[in-house]
Amino acid sequence: MDAKKKRCGEPDAGPGRWGARAADRETRRQLYPNGVDILAIVGILLVSALAAGLVGGALGMFTRWDAGMVMALTYFLQMGLAIAFVLLQRRSRHAPPDVLRFHKGRLSAPLILWGILLISVTGVVIEPLLALFPDEYLDLLYRNIGTGGWSILMTVVLAPVMEETLFRGLIQGSVYERDGAAKSILLSALLFGVFHMIPQQVINAFLVGIILGYIYFRTGSLLTVIILHALNNGISYLMLELLGPEQADRTVRDLLGDGGLYYAVYGVCAVLLVVGAVVIVRRLKRQQEPNVPAADDNETGTE
Repeated sequence: MDAKKKRCGEPDAGPGRWGARAADRETRRQLYPNGVDILAIVGILLVSALAAGLVGGALGMFTRWDAGMVMALTYFLQMGLAIAFVLLQRRSRHAPPDVLRFHKGRLSAPLILWGILLISVTGVVIEPLLALFPDEYLDLLYRNIGTGGWSILMTVVLAPVMEETLFRGLIQGSVYERDGAAKSILLSALLFGVFHMIPQQVINAFLVGIILGYIYFRTGSLLTVIILHALNNGISYLMLELLGPEQADRTVRDLLGDGGLYYAVYGVCAVLLVVGAVVIVRRLKRQQEPNVPAADDNETGTE
């Protein structure tokens, strides 16, 4: 009778098997980072931003330091605190220490170029969505960032290095160890988006975070995504420098006009974005286990 049940595909209902499954689920819940750990990371981001904001406000009130320098120091403090707190959290939870991969993986120029292209077409495609939100906070951000050496240091050097260390290296790397590629990319991108706070930047940073996360997954190299992030920020800074804060948020539609050329460009960008999304989804579907190595680094993002 037992043999017949097994031939018919009925599960073995023995207590040992179900007990082992329950034990596996309980073990998985204890792995870093679980839900409580993720909420703690959100709290870390908020506390770091608050602490840095208070310090920056005090520096602005009681010193005559250059505003750009104060903003760069405030940003450095915010990100430094967040990175330090997450490292301490990992240590207190006895997570594996080897998660930051500055010297691992392979620097991939084709994936950097593919990433720049995909980030650019994504920006064009989501322009109509971003136009639904008010511009006040975005204009204020552009005025605060300004131009000059301190702004370049913050946007093109500090932001790529520190944000990729936190969101791709620590957060995505930690979630990858527990839940695999797709969940780690989505969660780190979500936190990356929320971190930027301004609605337009939240949406854009979330989508950019998916692209950066995918490329980090493909290469295993923080240096690759740092360079890609720096190039993206550098292009944005160049537009800010050329157009000025008042015109920096001009869209492709503003530049090309509401005519056939704009819709042709938008259509091409939409097709490229769909192709890129399909490539990412297909590649991630091949990743069945969290610790299976990524595909060969010599490949580009295309199939």
